[in-house]
Amino acid sequence: MKPWQLSVAVLFGRVLRVEVLTLRCCGYKVQVISRAGRVRTLEYAPGRQLWPGLAMLKARLRGCGIRQMLLLQPESHDEIIGRPVLLEPDPGLRITLR
Repeated sequence: MKPWQLSVAVLFGRVLRVEVLTLRCCGYKVQVISRAGRVRTLEYAPGRQLWPGLAMLKARLRGCGIRQMLLLQPESHDEIIGRPVLLEPDPGLRITLR
């Protein structure tokens, strides 16, 4: 999905939520979930799905009309350093975009 397509989807009320996954040592992956349940990835550049910086990503999402995103971290710091895994999955952090 390109940013202009996200803007159109927001304009027509088709976006349910935007999830941003932090990927260890790689960047951020943006998943756009539509009201119909379809999941699409927002591209950083043609052929590149990972965003290198969070500040740039938040600015682009604001420009597309997104007012809130859910920041998810699939691996916790504890898992990375070898501590036991959490019993419940991390619900994520809701971030309001201003």
